[in-house]
Amino acid sequence: MTTGRSPQQQPELDDEALGGRGVVAVLRLLGSGATSAILTALGDGALRTRGLTERAPGYTPRTVYRYVSKLVEIGAVEREEEPGVPSKVVHRLIDPCGVDLCYLVEAYATASMKRLSNGGIDIHSSGSLALLADMWESGLFEVLNLGPCTATELAHVGHGLSFHQVSRRTGLFMIGGLIAETQDEGRRRRYELTEQARRGMALIAGLARWREKHVISDKEPGLTALEMAHLLGAALPLAVLSEPVEKRLRITVVASDGDRTANEDLVVEVSPDGVVTRQFEPTADVDGWARGKVAAWIDALLGERSSGSRIRVGGDDGPLAKSLLDVLSEVLWTRPEGLPVQL
Repeated sequence: MTTGRSPQQQPELDDEALGGRGVVAVLRLLGSGATSAILTALGDGALRTRGLTERAPGYTPRTVYRYVSKLVEIGAVEREEEPGVPSKVVHRLIDPCGVDLCYLVEAYATASMKRLSNGGIDIHSSGSLALLADMWESGLFEVLNLGPCTATELAHVGHGLSFHQVSRRTGLFMIGGLIAETQDEGRRRRYELTEQARRGMALIAGLARWREKHVISDKEPGLTALEMAHLLGAALPLAVLSEPVEKRLRITVVASDGDRTANEDLVVEVSPDGVVTRQFEPTADVDGWARGKVAAWIDALLGERSSGSRIRVGGDDGPLAKSLLDVLSEVLWTRPEGLPVQL
Protein backbone atom coordinates (compact mmCIF):
# COMPACT_ATOMS: atom_id res chain seq x y z
CA MET A 1 0.00 0.00 0.00
CA THR A 2 1.67 3.22 -1.12
CA THR A 3 0.72 6.83 -1.50
CA GLY A 4 4.01 8.48 -2.48
CA ARG A 5 3.09 11.52 -0.43
CA SER A 6 4.91 13.37 2.32
CA PRO A 7 3.11 14.19 5.58
CA GLN A 8 0.48 16.86 5.01
CA GLN A 9 -1.15 19.49 7.13
CA GLN A 10 -4.46 18.25 8.48
CA PRO A 11 -7.14 19.65 10.77
CA GLU A 12 -7.16 18.96 14.47
CA LEU A 13 -9.91 16.48 15.19
CA ASP A 14 -12.25 15.81 18.05
CA ASP A 15 -14.91 13.19 18.64
CA GLU A 16 -17.65 15.47 17.35
CA ALA A 17 -16.04 15.44 13.90
CA LEU A 18 -16.44 11.66 13.93
CA GLY A 19 -20.14 11.93 14.75
CA GLY A 20 -19.94 10.43 18.21
CA ARG A 21 -17.86 9.65 21.23
CA GLY A 22 -14.87 7.36 21.54
CA VAL A 23 -13.72 4.39 19.51
CA VAL A 24 -17.29 3.34 18.77
CA ALA A 25 -17.74 6.43 16.58
CA VAL A 26 -14.81 5.46 14.36
CA LEU A 27 -15.99 1.85 14.24
CA ARG A 28 -19.47 2.95 13.19
CA LEU A 29 -18.02 5.21 10.49
CA LEU A 30 -16.02 2.29 9.04
CA GLY A 31 -19.15 0.13 9.05
CA SER A 32 -21.35 2.75 7.43
CA GLY A 33 -21.82 3.24 3.71
CA ALA A 34 -18.74 3.00 1.51
CA THR A 35 -16.14 4.20 4.04
CA SER A 36 -14.03 1.03 4.20
CA ALA A 37 -14.28 0.49 0.45
CA ILE A 38 -13.06 4.03 -0.22
CA LEU A 39 -10.09 3.65 2.11
CA THR A 40 -8.95 0.37 0.55
CA ALA A 41 -9.42 1.76 -2.96
CA LEU A 42 -7.28 4.81 -2.21
CA GLY A 43 -4.66 2.64 -0.51
CA ASP A 44 -3.17 1.90 -3.93
CA GLY A 45 -2.88 5.57 -4.84
CA ALA A 46 -4.88 8.65 -5.82
CA LEU A 47 -8.05 8.19 -7.86
CA ARG A 48 -10.34 10.47 -9.82
CA THR A 49 -13.99 10.42 -8.91
CA ARG A 50 -15.07 7.96 -11.58
CA GLY A 51 -12.24 5.57 -10.81
CA LEU A 52 -13.09 5.71 -7.13
CA THR A 53 -16.73 4.79 -7.73
CA GLU A 54 -15.65 1.91 -9.95
CA ARG A 55 -13.38 0.60 -7.18
CA ALA A 56 -16.28 0.56 -4.71
CA PRO A 57 -18.67 -2.02 -6.20
CA GLY A 58 -22.03 -2.42 -4.51
CA TYR A 59 -22.32 1.27 -3.70
CA THR A 60 -23.99 3.96 -5.76
CA PRO A 61 -21.88 6.95 -6.86
CA ARG A 62 -24.01 9.13 -4.58
CA THR A 63 -23.13 6.95 -1.58
CA VAL A 64 -19.43 7.09 -2.47
CA TYR A 65 -19.54 10.90 -2.75
CA ARG A 66 -21.27 11.20 0.62
CA TYR A 67 -18.75 9.04 2.49
CA VAL A 68 -15.75 10.60 0.76
CA SER A 69 -17.01 13.87 2.25
CA LYS A 70 -17.04 12.29 5.72
CA LEU A 71 -13.45 11.11 5.29
CA VAL A 72 -12.45 14.59 4.08
CA GLU A 73 -14.11 16.07 7.16
CA ILE A 74 -12.07 13.96 9.58
CA GLY A 75 -8.80 14.65 7.77
CA ALA A 76 -8.30 11.18 6.29
CA VAL A 77 -8.83 12.08 2.59
CA GLU A 78 -8.15 15.21 0.57
CA ARG A 79 -9.76 16.39 -2.66
CA GLU A 80 -7.70 18.20 -5.27
CA GLU A 81 -9.31 19.80 -8.31
CA GLU A 82 -7.29 19.51 -11.50
CA PRO A 83 -7.72 22.38 -14.01
CA GLY A 84 -9.37 21.70 -17.32
CA VAL A 85 -12.74 21.64 -19.05
CA PRO A 86 -14.41 19.94 -17.43
CA SER A 87 -12.33 20.06 -14.25
CA LYS A 88 -11.43 16.75 -12.59
CA VAL A 89 -11.29 15.95 -8.91
CA VAL A 90 -8.58 13.67 -7.54
CA HIS A 91 -8.90 11.97 -4.16
CA ARG A 92 -5.96 10.76 -2.08
CA LEU A 93 -5.23 9.63 1.47
CA ILE A 94 -3.74 12.21 3.81
CA ASP A 95 -0.54 11.08 5.49
CA PRO A 96 -0.49 10.14 8.34
CA CYS A 97 -4.15 10.22 9.42
CA GLY A 98 -5.71 8.61 6.35
CA VAL A 99 -2.75 6.36 5.61
CA ASP A 100 -2.77 4.97 9.15
CA LEU A 101 -6.52 4.34 9.04
CA CYS A 102 -6.25 2.65 5.65
CA TYR A 103 -3.38 0.46 6.83
CA LEU A 104 -5.40 -0.64 9.87
CA VAL A 105 -8.50 -1.45 7.82
CA GLU A 106 -6.41 -3.39 5.31
CA ALA A 107 -4.64 -5.38 8.03
CA TYR A 108 -7.89 -6.25 9.76
CA ALA A 109 -9.65 -7.09 6.49
CA THR A 110 -6.79 -9.38 5.47
CA ALA A 111 -7.07 -11.24 8.76
CA SER A 112 -10.80 -11.28 9.47
CA MET A 113 -13.05 -10.06 6.63
CA LYS A 114 -14.33 -11.46 3.35
CA ARG A 115 -12.65 -9.93 0.32
CA LEU A 116 -13.87 -9.37 -3.22
CA SER A 117 -12.00 -10.63 -6.27
CA ASN A 118 -10.73 -7.08 -6.95
CA GLY A 119 -9.27 -6.84 -3.43
CA GLY A 120 -12.12 -4.76 -2.03
CA ILE A 121 -14.05 -5.50 1.15
CA ASP A 122 -17.31 -7.43 1.02
CA ILE A 123 -20.22 -5.07 1.72
CA HIS A 124 -21.75 -7.39 4.33
CA SER A 125 -18.44 -7.74 6.19
CA SER A 126 -18.15 -3.98 6.28
CA GLY A 127 -21.70 -3.63 7.59
CA SER A 128 -20.96 -6.00 10.47
CA LEU A 129 -18.59 -3.36 11.87
CA ALA A 130 -21.53 -1.01 12.44
CA LEU A 131 -23.34 -3.84 14.23
CA LEU A 132 -20.30 -4.43 16.42
CA ALA A 133 -20.31 -0.72 17.25
CA ASP A 134 -23.97 -0.94 18.22
CA MET A 135 -23.35 -4.02 20.37
CA TRP A 136 -20.43 -2.31 22.11
CA GLU A 137 -22.20 1.02 22.69
CA SER A 138 -25.49 -0.46 23.90
CA GLY A 139 -23.85 -2.52 26.64
CA LEU A 140 -25.03 -5.80 25.14
CA PHE A 141 -21.45 -6.76 24.32
CA GLU A 142 -20.46 -6.40 27.97
CA VAL A 143 -23.22 -8.79 29.04
CA LEU A 144 -22.54 -11.36 26.30
CA ASN A 145 -18.88 -11.20 27.23
CA LEU A 146 -19.77 -12.76 30.58
CA GLY A 147 -21.25 -15.84 28.93
CA PRO A 148 -24.31 -17.08 26.99
CA CYS A 149 -27.51 -15.10 27.72
CA THR A 150 -31.20 -15.42 26.91
CA ALA A 151 -33.02 -12.55 25.24
CA THR A 152 -34.81 -11.90 28.53
CA GLU A 153 -31.49 -11.61 30.37
CA LEU A 154 -30.18 -9.26 27.72
CA ALA A 155 -33.27 -7.08 28.09
CA HIS A 156 -32.60 -6.49 31.79
CA VAL A 157 -29.10 -5.10 31.86
CA GLY A 158 -29.87 -1.40 32.33
CA HIS A 159 -29.16 -0.20 28.79
CA GLY A 160 -32.63 1.32 28.38
CA LEU A 161 -33.68 -0.95 25.49
CA SER A 162 -37.04 -2.67 25.42
CA PHE A 163 -37.40 -6.42 24.99
CA HIS A 164 -38.54 -5.81 21.40
CA GLN A 165 -35.48 -3.65 20.68
CA VAL A 166 -33.16 -6.28 22.15
CA SER A 167 -34.85 -9.05 20.14
CA ARG A 168 -34.46 -7.05 16.96
CA ARG A 169 -30.81 -6.41 17.67
CA THR A 170 -30.05 -10.05 18.46
CA GLY A 171 -31.54 -10.96 15.07
CA LEU A 172 -29.29 -8.42 13.34
CA PHE A 173 -26.25 -9.55 15.32
CA MET A 174 -26.90 -13.14 14.25
CA ILE A 175 -27.21 -12.12 10.59
CA GLY A 176 -23.97 -10.17 10.96
CA GLY A 177 -22.22 -13.24 12.37
CA LEU A 178 -21.48 -11.65 15.75
CA ILE A 179 -23.55 -13.98 17.93
CA ALA A 180 -24.80 -17.55 17.61
CA GLU A 181 -27.58 -19.53 19.25
CA THR A 182 -26.89 -22.19 21.84
CA GLN A 183 -29.01 -24.07 24.37
CA ASP A 184 -28.47 -24.77 28.05
CA GLU A 185 -29.49 -27.95 29.87
CA GLY A 186 -33.03 -26.65 30.22
CA ARG A 187 -33.17 -26.24 26.43
CA ARG A 188 -33.52 -22.49 26.77
CA ARG A 189 -32.30 -20.52 23.77
CA ARG A 190 -29.22 -18.50 24.56
CA TYR A 191 -26.88 -16.27 22.58
CA GLU A 192 -23.11 -16.22 22.72
CA LEU A 193 -20.30 -14.26 21.08
CA THR A 194 -18.84 -15.80 17.93
CA GLU A 195 -15.21 -15.97 16.92
CA GLN A 196 -15.93 -13.16 14.45
CA ALA A 197 -17.06 -10.88 17.28
CA ARG A 198 -14.00 -11.77 19.35
CA ARG A 199 -11.69 -11.13 16.41
CA GLY A 200 -13.26 -7.69 16.14
CA MET A 201 -11.33 -6.78 19.30
CA ALA A 202 -8.21 -6.47 17.13
CA LEU A 203 -9.83 -3.68 15.15
CA ILE A 204 -11.09 -1.93 18.28
CA ALA A 205 -7.57 -2.01 19.72
CA GLY A 206 -6.17 -0.61 16.48
CA LEU A 207 -8.79 2.14 16.35
CA ALA A 208 -7.99 3.06 19.94
CA ARG A 209 -4.38 3.57 18.91
CA TRP A 210 -5.42 5.55 15.79
CA ARG A 211 -7.68 7.72 17.93
CA GLU A 212 -4.86 8.41 20.39
CA LYS A 213 -2.66 9.61 17.55
CA HIS A 214 -5.12 11.56 15.43
CA VAL A 215 -8.22 12.54 17.41
CA ILE A 216 -7.53 15.50 19.65
CA SER A 217 -10.05 15.91 22.44
CA ASP A 218 -9.33 15.55 26.16
CA LYS A 219 -6.02 13.69 25.70
CA GLU A 220 -7.56 10.59 27.29
CA PRO A 221 -6.33 7.13 26.23
CA GLY A 222 -8.01 5.43 23.30
CA LEU A 223 -9.96 3.16 25.66
CA THR A 224 -10.88 3.33 29.32
CA ALA A 225 -9.52 0.71 31.72
CA LEU A 226 -12.97 -0.90 31.83
CA GLU A 227 -13.25 -1.03 28.03
CA MET A 228 -9.76 -2.52 27.81
CA ALA A 229 -10.73 -5.21 30.31
CA HIS A 230 -13.84 -6.04 28.24
CA LEU A 231 -11.67 -6.24 25.12
CA LEU A 232 -9.13 -8.58 26.74
CA GLY A 233 -11.87 -10.73 28.25
CA ALA A 234 -13.43 -11.23 24.82
CA ALA A 235 -10.21 -11.80 22.88
CA LEU A 236 -8.21 -14.06 25.23
CA PRO A 237 -10.33 -17.21 24.62
CA LEU A 238 -9.06 -17.11 21.00
CA ALA A 239 -5.54 -17.91 22.21
CA VAL A 240 -4.64 -21.59 22.56
CA LEU A 241 -1.22 -22.51 23.93
CA SER A 242 0.56 -25.40 22.26
CA GLU A 243 2.39 -26.62 25.38
CA PRO A 244 0.55 -28.43 28.22
CA VAL A 245 -0.07 -26.08 31.12
CA GLU A 246 -2.68 -25.65 33.84
CA LYS A 247 -2.37 -22.20 35.37
CA ARG A 248 -4.45 -19.30 36.56
CA LEU A 249 -3.43 -15.71 35.81
CA ARG A 250 -4.63 -12.33 37.04
CA ILE A 251 -4.56 -9.54 34.47
CA THR A 252 -4.84 -5.95 35.68
CA VAL A 253 -5.56 -2.93 33.51
CA VAL A 254 -4.23 0.12 35.35
CA ALA A 255 -6.29 3.31 35.10
CA SER A 256 -4.40 6.12 33.36
CA ASP A 257 -5.26 8.73 36.01
CA GLY A 258 -3.62 6.76 38.81
CA ASP A 259 -6.91 6.06 40.60
CA ARG A 260 -6.43 2.53 41.91
CA THR A 261 -10.15 2.11 42.47
CA ALA A 262 -10.59 2.44 38.69
CA ASN A 263 -8.20 -0.43 37.93
CA GLU A 264 -9.83 -3.45 36.30
CA ASP A 265 -8.91 -7.08 37.06
CA LEU A 266 -9.77 -10.25 35.23
CA VAL A 267 -8.67 -13.81 35.94
CA VAL A 268 -8.10 -16.34 33.18
CA GLU A 269 -7.42 -20.04 33.48
CA VAL A 270 -5.33 -22.02 31.04
CA SER A 271 -6.45 -25.66 30.90
CA PRO A 272 -4.07 -28.62 30.40
CA ASP A 273 -4.89 -28.57 26.67
CA GLY A 274 -3.97 -24.88 26.37
CA VAL A 275 -7.52 -23.50 26.14
CA VAL A 276 -8.05 -20.13 27.84
CA THR A 277 -11.26 -19.36 29.74
CA ARG A 278 -12.24 -16.41 31.86
CA GLN A 279 -12.99 -17.05 35.54
CA PHE A 280 -15.60 -15.00 37.37
CA GLU A 281 -15.30 -16.35 40.89
CA PRO A 282 -13.22 -13.95 43.01
CA THR A 283 -9.96 -15.61 44.02
CA ALA A 284 -6.54 -14.66 45.30
CA ASP A 285 -5.12 -18.01 44.25
CA VAL A 286 -3.26 -17.30 41.01
CA ASP A 287 -0.03 -18.68 39.60
CA GLY A 288 1.06 -15.43 38.02
CA TRP A 289 -0.02 -11.89 37.26
CA ALA A 290 0.45 -9.16 34.69
CA ARG A 291 -0.41 -5.47 34.94
CA GLY A 292 -0.07 -2.44 32.71
CA LYS A 293 -1.83 0.66 31.48
CA VAL A 294 -4.27 0.67 28.58
CA ALA A 295 -1.61 1.74 26.06
CA ALA A 296 0.63 -1.18 27.02
CA TRP A 297 -2.16 -3.74 26.52
CA ILE A 298 -3.02 -2.18 23.16
CA ASP A 299 0.65 -2.43 22.16
CA ALA A 300 0.66 -6.11 23.07
CA LEU A 301 -2.48 -6.87 21.05
CA LEU A 302 -1.07 -5.01 18.06
CA GLY A 303 2.12 -7.05 18.28
CA GLU A 304 4.34 -4.09 19.12
CA ARG A 305 6.91 -6.00 21.14
CA SER A 306 9.11 -2.98 21.71
CA SER A 307 6.54 -1.66 24.16
CA GLY A 308 5.82 -5.01 25.79
CA SER A 309 8.19 -4.25 28.68
CA ARG A 310 5.62 -1.76 29.95
CA ILE A 311 3.54 -4.74 31.11
CA ARG A 312 4.87 -5.90 34.47
CA VAL A 313 4.63 -9.58 35.33
CA GLY A 314 5.12 -11.51 38.55
CA GLY A 315 4.35 -14.69 40.43
CA ASP A 316 5.63 -18.15 39.66
CA ASP A 317 4.24 -18.04 36.12
CA GLY A 318 4.13 -14.33 35.31
CA PRO A 319 6.00 -14.78 31.99
CA LEU A 320 3.17 -17.08 30.87
CA ALA A 321 1.01 -13.97 30.47
CA LYS A 322 3.40 -12.52 27.89
CA SER A 323 3.50 -15.83 26.02
CA LEU A 324 -0.28 -15.80 26.02
CA LEU A 325 -0.35 -12.26 24.59
CA ASP A 326 2.15 -13.20 21.87
CA VAL A 327 -0.10 -16.08 20.80
CA LEU A 328 -3.18 -13.87 20.95
CA SER A 329 -1.75 -11.07 18.81
CA GLU A 330 -0.68 -13.62 16.19
CA VAL A 331 -4.16 -15.17 16.14
CA LEU A 332 -5.90 -11.81 15.87
CA TRP A 333 -3.84 -10.71 12.86
CA THR A 334 -3.70 -14.05 11.02
CA ARG A 335 -6.45 -15.24 8.69
CA PRO A 336 -8.15 -18.38 10.07
CA GLU A 337 -8.57 -21.45 7.92
CA GLY A 338 -11.94 -21.62 6.19
CA LEU A 339 -12.43 -17.88 5.77
CA PRO A 340 -12.51 -17.25 2.00
CA VAL A 341 -9.92 -14.89 0.58
CA GLN A 342 -12.14 -14.02 -2.39
CA LEU A 343 -15.82 -14.28 -3.23
